[in-house]
Amino acid sequence: MIASFSGTRLLQRYLLGFGLALLCATPQAQAQWFGSNWFAPEEPLQVSVDDAFINVYSGPGRGYPIFHVVEREEIITLLKSRTEWIKIKTKRGIVGWIKRDDMQFTLSLDGSKPDFPDSKQADYLVNRFEVGTAYGDFAGADSVTLNLGYRFTKNLSAEVRFADNTGKFSDSEIISGAVLFQPFPELRGSPFFSVGGGKIKTFPSSTLVQTEDREDDLLQASLGAYIHITGRFFVRVEYVNHYVLTSRNTNEEVNEWKLGFNVFF
Repeated sequence: MIASFSGTRLLQRYLLGFGLALLCATPQAQAQWFGSNWFAPEEPLQVSVDDAFINVYSGPGRGYPIFHVVEREEIITLLKSRTEWIKIKTKRGIVGWIKRDDMQFTLSLDGSKPDFPDSKQADYLVNRFEVGTAYGDFAGADSVTLNLGYRFTKNLSAEVRFADNTGKFSDSEIISGAVLFQPFPELRGSPFFSVGGGKIKTFPSSTLVQTEDREDDLLQASLGAYIHITGRFFVRVEYVNHYVLTSRNTNEEVNEWKLGFNVFF
């Protein structure tokens, strides 16, 4: 159902959410962007070899040649992750790649097993683009949404959304953009919130009294979660609050629930 709402109050809520997103996206969080450096550069993870040797490849793939081996008790620094491969640097400055599975043959410098992320759950963090589709309820209308996102850091991304809403009394289309903040991307069920804005075009039903189509600006704020399935594939559930800035005396507020499927690449 569409209801009127205090514009000043809602605008304050949007600005507060946007400010929190910018505050949380500190340089420290930016430095932990997994796509360019899996480990924070100020605290690189070092491990020692706990096997006779580990093969070092010249590139991240079985097609690359083995050009070096690291031997038992040799200390290596983990620089970067790319799916099933880890870029390493030896004490002598030799840089190469080892298989992620070989991490089981290493120890932290204190002698314990290293706390290393599960590749199947964290691989998507090295992929900057996201595409998805969702189905939901837009104030009683059926809603289908497509979204395309780009991840700037492991916590902060931007996305473009297109939604088509089909209702009993009117249809509508929405084109919008949003900034999305994900505080705990490594969790299997990872929450997020976003703020954004765009345009909504409404097409009244032809069976009603003749009314002109209209186009209005709108603001959006949403809360949701990514639920990891496998690899780069996620279920995405989201609640969106739309605030429509109409040319009439009162603005309109519309709430939407949607469930979708997203892929990172």
